[in-house]
Amino acid sequence: MNCVITIDVGTSSLKSTVYTLSGKSLYGSASEYQPVFLKNNYAEQSPETWKNALIQTLNDISKYVSNNSIDIIAISVTSQRASIIPVDKHGNYLHNAIMWQDKRTTQECKKISKFIDINTIYRKTGLRIDPYFSAPKMLWLKENCSEIYNKSYKILGVQDFIIYLLTNKFITDWTQASRTMLMDINNFKWDRDILDILEINEEILPELCPPASIAGKLTDQIANTVGLKGGIPVIIAGGDQQCAAVALNILQEGYAEANTGTGSFVIAYSDKPVFDIKNRTLCSAAAIPGKWVVEAGILTTGTIYRWLKEQFYPDSIDGENKYELLNKEASISTTGANGVIMIPHFQGSAAPYWNPDAKGMFFNLTLGTKRSDIARSVLEGIALEIAENVFLIEENIGNINTISVAGGMTRFDLFNQIQADVFNKPVIKYENSEASSLGALISTSVTLGYYENYKIAFKNIINDNPTLYDPCDKNAEIYKIIINRKNKLYNALNENDIYSLFKYGI
Repeated sequence: MNCVITIDVGTSSLKSTVYTLSGKSLYGSASEYQPVFLKNNYAEQSPETWKNALIQTLNDISKYVSNNSIDIIAISVTSQRASIIPVDKHGNYLHNAIMWQDKRTTQECKKISKFIDINTIYRKTGLRIDPYFSAPKMLWLKENCSEIYNKSYKILGVQDFIIYLLTNKFITDWTQASRTMLMDINNFKWDRDILDILEINEEILPELCPPASIAGKLTDQIANTVGLKGGIPVIIAGGDQQCAAVALNILQEGYAEANTGTGSFVIAYSDKPVFDIKNRTLCSAAAIPGKWVVEAGILTTGTIYRWLKEQFYPDSIDGENKYELLNKEASISTTGANGVIMIPHFQGSAAPYWNPDAKGMFFNLTLGTKRSDIARSVLEGIALEIAENVFLIEENIGNINTISVAGGMTRFDLFNQIQADVFNKPVIKYENSEASSLGALISTSVTLGYYENYKIAFKNIINDNPTLYDPCDKNAEIYKIIINRKNKLYNALNENDIYSLFKYGI
């Protein structure tokens, strides 16, 4: 049986899965980890955690493959984006990864804005000048850890690091490079002008290639370590959000997706680069070579749900899963969470506000507020923030008819219905919520020639009947009022410099 292994390197876990070319998941192995959040808004992770997770999961996979006479014809890699890892010429990391959630680079962003007009950056790279992206992190490393920077042979993303471990090749693809603030989104090349201004040598960046390219072959060294055969083609599928878009049918205009994991991302398809007049949305290379996606990201969504579970639900009752208890209580509360509003800026905000100093909050608590209201307000606050980005993208590309949803939180029906009500649009959920790995599978199947194009591959691989959530008109009207209130609350805090009062503590 011919199968593909997908490797999905997320923020909280690495998942390796064996898929048939018809999209059936035969076996999966996962290894969990967490970034370390330090003072001053630092967020780091040891690359050793990814290396260990890769070896552990592929060891598990190889045993299943061997016992079931499966022939692995390709390994496809997708991952989180915008984190950086400095490595030497042998791929050994020289510093912890500076993660995409890291906010230490505010000063570097200010320096960049002095040298390069923000509109120029946006029109060239599709990105804003923001700590979220890779270039400011590189400058911080250069200015604050010059010895490490000078020793660095390459600065890699997480996907690139995994690709190196598998193939010994230093390579990245257009989707990942889209998050560096160094690639011209119009021609998919490193931008010489930006590199020169920032004094970043192009040689320190990995080689660029289209998404879904064969990056190399599995080396005998890693093959022997994990028990697979050497020489298996390794596909660089692309960024996790772009891959997820492929598996969620974002293959034509009028469709968008909302993928909620650690953060949330709203993505819509485009045949050309699309730019927002206020620079609020992002434009990135799609996982489909030569196409683009319009994107709006939210930094903390699913991670807030995890935080809620850990802080407010320390004990289970009669062995009940904590998430099940949380979900049950959220269902008890009413639409609007009995007046409680949650703003999900627990690690600053990306779209639509782009305010790294913003903070999360619960507003309108009373002595009548119950834990169930807090739980519901988290679900609603996340959905409200996603909705604002849906509406923002519509301003730039036109009407969005249907929204596909994915990610861990979509296992909860109430959250999906809240999304439909908040968006006031039909929401579709496919049975397999692991959209990123399925998108990587679709890309690989096209690259290997098993399917003629992405639409045909989608029809053959995503062959289940999705669940449809239609919006409730009454709830949609309530949420329209709450969105207005949430914006007034945010603006009151921001315009009166409340966030800046807490920027450096007391």
